[in-house]
Formats: sequence, structure tokens, C-alpha cells
Amino acid sequence: MFAEYVRELQKIALLRPDQEARLWRAYKGRGDARSRARLIESYQPLVFKVAMHLRLREEIVMDMIQEGTVGLIEAAERYDPARGARFSTYAAYRIRGRILNALHRERAPAAAGGLQTLPEALLERLQDPGAEDSLAHVEDAVVVEQVVAAIDRLPSRERRILHAFFRKEEPRRIAGELRISLSHLYRLQKQAVQRIQAHLVPAHAGMRVPE
Repeated sequence: MFAEYVRELQKIALLRPDQEARLWRAYKGRGDARSRARLIESYQPLVFKVAMHLRLREEIVMDMIQEGTVGLIEAAERYDPARGARFSTYAAYRIRGRILNALHRERAPAAAGGLQTLPEALLERLQDPGAEDSLAHVEDAVVVEQVVAAIDRLPSRERRILHAFFRKEEPRRIAGELRISLSHLYRLQKQAVQRIQAHLVPAHAGMRVPE
């Protein structure tokens, strides 16, 4: 199955910049389904590249490629060409985030070489082209790596609270689980976000996460 998938990838014709621009105009301007399908197909090799970079176990590679493809589709749906960011940069974040979160859900972090998962909602807030301080304006992947590293360095309780917040878990339930007051939970949440901001490069240290 994997070998067949790779053979199919080799058949995909890459788009020239002018061709891609026309397809985006047709898809975003008229909702053209064929243009959407062609764009998603042309970026399927990017899903493969991201998945291979994560050094996944052979038995889960295809499942994670499927997850990555969902991330690619989500990226295509949310992408705004008018903002000028490269789609490949934007899509790579969502593909990687989707795969890492799938690994987390299946409790298989070792399959990704020990990489930490980035909460999907945080990834979305950072990448959403319509969001303030959107990562769609950023042209390199170092910011995502910094955020992942910052989350990894958080104290365990703050990391738990941050994951709960971005997954929209009930705050009172989490406060009860940690045996702290609700106000204390919110203070720890804010502190966790500040720690992450402090680890970002100066150009992006102003990232804001809604409270």
C-alpha cells in the first residue's frame, strides 16, 4: 500500500506559479471544485514529506498520511491568497499539527521520535489567516518549532492547563482535577502563555492568545 502510494505521488505534475495562482482564483473566487481538487492533489507530496520527516513507524505511516491529508484540506479551505503568504508554509504547519495530534490521541508519542504534540487549537490560532497576528504572515517554520519547545518546557501542571484550555475542556472540572481554585487555574493559564511568548523570537514575541 505504501509503495503504491509513493508510485502515485510520482505521477503528480507540479504546478507552475501562474497555474497555481489561476487555480486559487477559481477556487476562492467561484468555489470551483475541480480547482480545489487539483490544488490538494498537487500538494500531496508535501504531506508525504512532512510525514517522512517525523520518522513514523511503518505500521502507522499510511494512517498518519491520511491525517496529514485532512490537515492539507483544512489548510486549503482556510487559506487566503490575498494575504500573500506561501501556501506551502501555511499548509505544512497544519499537516504537521494534524499528524502530531493524531499521534497524541492514539497515545503513541514514541512513533514520532519523541516529538511533543502542539495543541491543535493553538496551531489553528497561530495559523488562521483571518486571525490577529496570524502565522500566515510568517515565512519560516522556526516559530512553530519554538512554540513546540516552549510547551515542552512548561511545568507539567501548566502544560495540562494549556492543553485543556485549547481543547475547550470545562475549566471547573480541570480545577477540580488539579485541586486548585478557578482563579488559580486562570492565573496558571496566563502564566503558561507568557512563558511561551517569552521563548519566541523578538519579532513574534507579541503573539496573543485570547483569554
